[in-house]
Amino acid sequence: MTFVKRAITTVVGMPLVILLVYFGGVPLLVVCAIFALVGLREFYLAFSKKDRGIHIIGYVATVGYFAAIYVFGAGYWLLIALTLFIIIVQTCLVVFFRKLPISECVSTVYGFLYVPFLLSFLVLVREHTLGHYYVWLIFTASFGCDTFAYLTGSLIGKNKLKNTPSPSKSVEGLIGGVAGATLIGLAYGLVVSQFSTDYGQRMVVIAVVISFLGAIFSIIGDLAASAVKRHCEIKDFGNLFPGHGGVMDRIDSIVTVAPIVYMVMSVMVWSLL
Repeated sequence: MTFVKRAITTVVGMPLVILLVYFGGVPLLVVCAIFALVGLREFYLAFSKKDRGIHIIGYVATVGYFAAIYVFGAGYWLLIALTLFIIIVQTCLVVFFRKLPISECVSTVYGFLYVPFLLSFLVLVREHTLGHYYVWLIFTASFGCDTFAYLTGSLIGKNKLKNTPSPSKSVEGLIGGVAGATLIGLAYGLVVSQFSTDYGQRMVVIAVVISFLGAIFSIIGDLAASAVKRHCEIKDFGNLFPGHGGVMDRIDSIVTVAPIVYMVMSVMVWSLL
């Protein structure tokens, strides 16, 4: 039954994701903002077990942050926005001293950085000059690594990871995941380079590097989410997607891969000019 639910969710959801990413713009930004809000609430509830007043700051900051991306795009203002957010939380800690546990302040800030801030890089990658080429590598690195890691681990996985949040994963599975995602990136780069007049064969190099690093950080994102769930003693962050869990259960790798893709893409595109 779980497999059927996962399959139905994937069949329905995947075309919507493809359309949103393909067209980009306001629709993608709005959906990412909604996902960020839902994912942030899942995170807050996991840590606090109930809604807290200070969480409102995180929600308001999320809406304002994505609105600012729409108006200003990427730029130095990102640091200004994050600085103001942290200062506001610190102010609440002072004003509501003895009523507001510092742990709630810490989780409020970390939740915002973990979910809305990192997820926003999906939008920033798509809106980059060549983002329509590279944004797909976020998904191929994340889902490709996950798929190949599962297949490799199931077939030849013998050496289980130790001292990690997911002891069921194997070393062979992780190696297979990275290798598989990198090969997908190579194939993608070769295909796109035939149609792109912007960078030609250089597209292959960038795609391979992004896929390799993206796969590694996809694993880190997955393990980090597992660590959070173990700490909070929960199985899933939510149940929004039948068979898949909550928003955070689906984007735990994406939020880690997206900023890596943005940074590597920006540096390599500039260096190869």
